[in-house]
Formats: sequence, C-alpha cells, structure tokens
Amino acid sequence: MNDIRNVIIIGSGPAGFTAALYTARANLHPLLIAGNLDPTTSRIKGGQLMYTSDIENFPAGIQPPNLSAYPSDEETEEAIANVHGLSGPDLMKRMELQARHFGAEMIEEFVESVDLCSSPGKVYTIVTADGKEYQTRALIIATGASSKRLGIAAEERFFGQDGGLSTCATCDGANFARAGATVAVVGGGDSAMEEASYLSRLDGIPKVYLIHRREEFRSSKIMLKRAQENPKIEFVLHATVEDLKGKPHPSAETVRFFKDKEVLAAAVLKDTRDGSTRELPLGGIFIAIGHTPNSEPFKNQLKMDEAGYIEHDGRMRALPSMNCASAEMRALEHVPGVFVAGDVSDHIYRQAITAAGMGCQAAIEAERYLAETLIADSGLSADAVGLSDETIAQSHWSSEREEGEKMIVERIAEAEECVAAEN
Repeated sequence: MNDIRNVIIIGSGPAGFTAALYTARANLHPLLIAGNLDPTTSRIKGGQLMYTSDIENFPAGIQPPNLSAYPSDEETEEAIANVHGLSGPDLMKRMELQARHFGAEMIEEFVESVDLCSSPGKVYTIVTADGKEYQTRALIIATGASSKRLGIAAEERFFGQDGGLSTCATCDGANFARAGATVAVVGGGDSAMEEASYLSRLDGIPKVYLIHRREEFRSSKIMLKRAQENPKIEFVLHATVEDLKGKPHPSAETVRFFKDKEVLAAAVLKDTRDGSTRELPLGGIFIAIGHTPNSEPFKNQLKMDEAGYIEHDGRMRALPSMNCASAEMRALEHVPGVFVAGDVSDHIYRQAITAAGMGCQAAIEAERYLAETLIADSGLSADAVGLSDETIAQSHWSSEREEGEKMIVERIAEAEECVAAEN
C-alpha cells in the first residue's frame, strides 16, 4: 500500500484529465487511475473519444493553418475555410500531456473495487484490477459511460477511426457528410430520434435510415413525430442488424496502416417477423441504443438513478446510497471528499466540453474540501488563510494571481508552521 494521497481521480476522459490538470496546478499531487484497454467492454484510456475520428465542436480543439501575427482579411478568410478538428486520440493525448506537465501522476490500470463506507470523510481505499491498493483523502469519479453495442462479431472491424460504425452523431456525422454517405441509426428511443434528426440536417448526407426491431417506440411522441415527418429519414421497422459487410479502405493501397482495413459497405438486416434477411447499402451506422454508466464499483455506496448514473448535489459532491452498510454514511447529506464528473453522472448532454467543465468543478470542490479539512484539523480560521468560495476559484485565474502567490493548501501549511513556531 502506498502513502495516503490527497486526491485520486478514477477515469481519463475529458472529465478525468481536466480534474487532474486543476488538482495538479493546485499542488495536490493527484494520482490519475486512467484505465487501459478492455476489448470486452470497449473501455479505453481516454474514454469514448478515443473512437472518434474528427472532433469539430470542442472549443479551440482545432488544427488551424499557419497565420502571421497580423493576417490580412484574405488570409483570415482562407484560414477559417481550412480549419480542421482534432481526432479524439489527439485531443485526449493533449489533455494527458497538459495534466502530467503540471505534476499529475498517471497509472494505466482499471479499478476493481472502492471502499467508501468504512471511513466516510477520512480515508477511502481503491483496489485496482492488478491487486494494487491506494488510499486517498479525496476521490474524483470520472469513469464515464460505455455505449451499448449491437453484440455482433463484425462490430469490431468497423468501429471508430473512419470504419463506418459510430455511437456519436455529433462527433462523427460531419465525416460522413463530407463523404456524401447514406447512413442509418439503430434504436427506438429519444437518442435515436435525436441522432437521426441531427444527421438529416447535414447537407452532405442524402438519406438517413432509422432501423428499429418493432413498430412501438420508447421515444417521446413529439420526437417520434418530428422524425416521421422528416423527408430525409426513412423508417425500417421489424428489423435487426445481423451482420455488416465491408469493402477495402480507400487508403488501403497508399497507407500501410490501412492495408488490411475495411470500411462499411452494407448492413445485413433480419426481419423479426419471418427471419428473412436482406442487405442495405450504407456508408455509416450510428448505434443509439443507450449507454451504460461505468459505476459498478460504487453500487450500494453512492446514490444512483435507475440506470446507474451517479447523482450529485449540484456541487459535484456524491450522495450516499441508502443501501450502504454504514449507518454513519447513510445519515450524511453528501459523502465528504467524494466528487463525480462527466458521463458517469450525465445522461443528458454527454459532450466532451460538458464533461471537461464538470471535471473542473469537481477539482475545485475537492481542493476546497481538502483546505477546509486542513483548517479544521489545525484549528485555524478560514479568514486567517483567506479561504472562501471565491478565493479557491480565483486562485486558478492566472491573470488574477500575483507573482509568487501560493495555492490555498500551501498557505494553510505555512500558517500551521507559523502557529507551531509561536507555540
């Protein structure tokens, strides 16, 4: 077992890396348990964006053309026309490097179990899949969610990296539009209707099929009506995707990496009524049958909704489960020192930018919690070290921090030393 950490972050998507960046800059020396690659669940270090080819909606996450310091109007217009988004792996690597540059430590392991109930507000114990044990005073849960898959063998051949199979229309739809591809969405809930409607608005996509296994839908009536009235959306009912057919990757002959790669050419559909099959030519398929939050290690410890998403109090503080074995923890309004961020607690937006924002919030709340704990243990007053909601957040504004000004935890440590010296 290692020494007790100030803060451990579980998860390495936008939420986890942002939390690591902020806690590292606060000199809390965070440990990021980033995960690795699990082919059985598609969990991967970096999260779902690792399967995304081109991200165009993350602010400043672009590859702009080179510009002079004072570009002309013509140069600016040309640059605007030639902006390209980063790939998911590129964006995640940049986030990782930035967090580690400021001192975040990272290990590539999955978490097997977490003990939150034994000593709430004191020390929490995390055990990895390799059997290593870590203890921490504060914990940020940013484990994300996994997209539900079709469950057919051909999925792995086409999933991500321009293969033709995706779980995020807002992430990858533009790529298919540029290719002029006919696409399909699989699902029958609001997510499927939203994905199909979004794709239909992209000029380059001529048609969107919506594939569903029955006539009844789980979606809201208004979402269903909008999709049904959309001339670019065609419903394919009583059908399931049985197999996927491919063709050689366009770059197979020129780029060695793509030599043995395929891209999607068609889906094999099975009629749920008579078992007959047919091929539907497609350039892309978007799976919209839901997500599963990666919250298993926290069941019966933290409060979750019916789908397993971890709930929080609005300040990213996790709430106790009424199934927790500890009566002490069940009586708490929130679990001291345990925070949640990203898709493991968000089933509505599920965007990289919202996850990053939640990671920032959780990190600042963790810093505040540790500062308050230090003050309480030392007998100091919050006023003596300038602790308030505003000062914690403001300490992260580079322009507002005077040269040499220290983060709050360092100011508390120095105040403790002064008090000890006086006594």
